[in-house]
Amino acid sequence: MDTAELQRRARRGVLALVGRTALVQLAVLGGSIALARLLDPADFGVFAIVQFALAFIAYFGDAGLGAALIQKKEPPTQGELASVFWLQLLLGLAVVLLVGLGAGAVQLVWPGLPPAAVWLLRALSLGLLLTLPRVIPCILMERELQFGRLGALDVAGQVAFYLAAVPLAALGAGVWSLALGVLGQAVVVTALAFALRPWRPTLALDRRGLRAMVRFGLPFQAKNLVGFVNGALTPLYGGVALGERRLGYINWAQATAYFPLKLVEIMARVTFPLLSRLQHDHALLSRELGRSIRICAIATLGYAALIAALGEPIVRLVYTDKWLPALPLLYLYAGAISLGFLAPIVASALDALGRPGLFLRLSVAWTALAWLAVLFATPRWGMVGFVAGYCLHVVVGNIAVIFVVRRLVPQARLWPSVRAAIAGALAAGLLGRLVLAPHVAGLGLLGLGVAAMAVVFAAVVLLLDPALARELRGWAQSHRRLRYAARGDKMRFR
Repeated sequence: MDTAELQRRARRGVLALVGRTALVQLAVLGGSIALARLLDPADFGVFAIVQFALAFIAYFGDAGLGAALIQKKEPPTQGELASVFWLQLLLGLAVVLLVGLGAGAVQLVWPGLPPAAVWLLRALSLGLLLTLPRVIPCILMERELQFGRLGALDVAGQVAFYLAAVPLAALGAGVWSLALGVLGQAVVVTALAFALRPWRPTLALDRRGLRAMVRFGLPFQAKNLVGFVNGALTPLYGGVALGERRLGYINWAQATAYFPLKLVEIMARVTFPLLSRLQHDHALLSRELGRSIRICAIATLGYAALIAALGEPIVRLVYTDKWLPALPLLYLYAGAISLGFLAPIVASALDALGRPGLFLRLSVAWTALAWLAVLFATPRWGMVGFVAGYCLHVVVGNIAVIFVVRRLVPQARLWPSVRAAIAGALAAGLLGRLVLAPHVAGLGLLGLGVAAMAVVFAAVVLLLDPALARELRGWAQSHRRLRYAARGDKMRFR
């Protein structure tokens, strides 16, 4: 593919993924509200601990080979694909065996866990094994920038999870509703991945190809492992120091505040293969990086303004009063992601340039800061201290990321990419906090308040970012032309 085709595919991929993400997030929002109303905060705490224990073991069964296949300049051979497939599957089987034999050790680390947690961990390990076969079809779709199909996988997975978990929670299955939802999701997404991108493994082991991929994959996976250690603060230390119920509040607040980061993950997912193909053209790479940052800033800052302005009525009216103790945590996490959306996008750019080691060093530094801050603040201020200490490293780390971008990709213009979103968030947030929040007494008024903030935010962003307005008009006109052309083809066929 030439550069123009890469850009066209990337933009179509972004639009497809954004559209499907909207559907996914509607399913996630409705399902998470239902589960929050049906389950106890302690159920979420237990599930978070069990998921962490499994993820900790699973990290040692991944050498970052999938990322190496995506980053390769040349198309991977069938031998390389088959080698990665079988190696990943063998590592997954080893993880399942290890979990089956040693699951009881989880109660040594968290003595307060119920006995069912041991079997929860074993059940979730089967879900991990079910997800591994789809790695190659997903890698091929990413290399081919077939993000519409990948978006369909996301939609199907989220819908499958909530279709299983919500009815089970309503029937009183408790924390098992979450685990069985994960297993159902794994089966559906794996089957659909092979349907959307057929691929058949062959018996092959390309040792030379694997060695080359491991040289890239290990630093890549080491960076992910450092991020995992960072995230381990919540279930590992928070679960022990604060207990399952407070851990449930922390996880709920983080998941609710990080709602727009799903779009950031999508942009990082698109950015990595796209910039990998554009790594020879720094000017074009910088322009695409700036576009990705602008889209993420709009989504993240707009949502953060909504939480800051109407967080209390949202929690009280939508999630019920039992979640109000987590409101201060929600504010802290939402403030942190106002800057924290930068790191995933920049990490994808550095990976695309073949420099995962640089982000690895940054990750080590801010992970150390997070652990020190949390260990200092939690004994003094409890849940609020834990979240404030955790959010400190998000802010400091992303400030460091800004300097990295300015040094390595000087043509990427950060301030022009974010200034309109910052102004829109300030205008909408002030309207919501000072004018709307005192009058929100029911769901109807809450909906009107959200709509009014959205209108103000969009108006300010489009006014201050005329380039975005031109892009949206151009996309709308192109979409209309394609629709009219398709209608004309149908008429001629008739």
